[in-house]
Amino acid sequence: MRGSRVSIVVVLLSTATLAGQTPEALPQALAQMIETERAFAARALVIGWKQAFIEYFAPDALGFEQGHVGLARDQLAKAPDPPPDLQLKWEPRFGDISGSGDLGYLTGPVQNVRASRDGGKPRYSNYTSVWKRQRDGSFKVVMDIGINTPGPVSFAPGFTRAPQANRFTGDYDDTTPPLGAADGLLNAEIRRDQARAYRPNLTTSARLHRPSTMPIVGDKRILQWLATQPAFATADTRYTEAARSGDLGYSWGTYSTKGARGATTGGFYVRVWVRERNGQWKLALDVLQPQ
Repeated sequence: MRGSRVSIVVVLLSTATLAGQTPEALPQALAQMIETERAFAARALVIGWKQAFIEYFAPDALGFEQGHVGLARDQLAKAPDPPPDLQLKWEPRFGDISGSGDLGYLTGPVQNVRASRDGGKPRYSNYTSVWKRQRDGSFKVVMDIGINTPGPVSFAPGFTRAPQANRFTGDYDDTTPPLGAADGLLNAEIRRDQARAYRPNLTTSARLHRPSTMPIVGDKRILQWLATQPAFATADTRYTEAARSGDLGYSWGTYSTKGARGATTGGFYVRVWVRERNGQWKLALDVLQPQ
């Protein structure tokens, strides 16, 4: 949560403008989702990270802890209280929401500082959260995952909506596979060759988040990096969910890789998908969390 092995978060409210996108220029649902995350920030500063997370996570939200999947609220309730000198600062800087306004995602930088650790030198990470509208109209987090990074992660000032000029609107003969099939096909292909598997599946502005690595942004840079990586040993879809409008969804599952000496490592992945007008699902964001 909020970092590959960080589950303690204090959030700093962003007072920046929306980088040329005024709140009125964003879809109302996206602006609401962003403001909900900022309200989450304020709440965390008042009552502490643990209770705030329990309040802002959906009852069925899942978390990944020590190689196991469980209800995030239960995991949070069992987590130790944060050290009193711990400060973490995080804010949404990039993301999008479905046309139906019921499902979206946000990502941004995290800074972890403890005065009693490393002389107060900060540690950095990058989070990704999937938000879902609840029956009462509010937004809650249903999936939260992050990576540790070697330095601060840069974003454009304010908030940027993920570009998608060719957005699916449902006005075509639906003969393409559902999201689960797209995720499963990618998993089958990355067991052979990662770059070849991802090439037809990336949006031009896609983000690839890998542990202890700076986020890789843009399809060309992602493919260059993937060409240096070995194939996965296993990759299996565990769950997929799409918005009512069918233009945005997410998936999660398990994976394993083999190192140079045959050692196997593994963990969980979370992917955010967007659907183009021709019905094809494309990757907007892909995160690995090793266990």
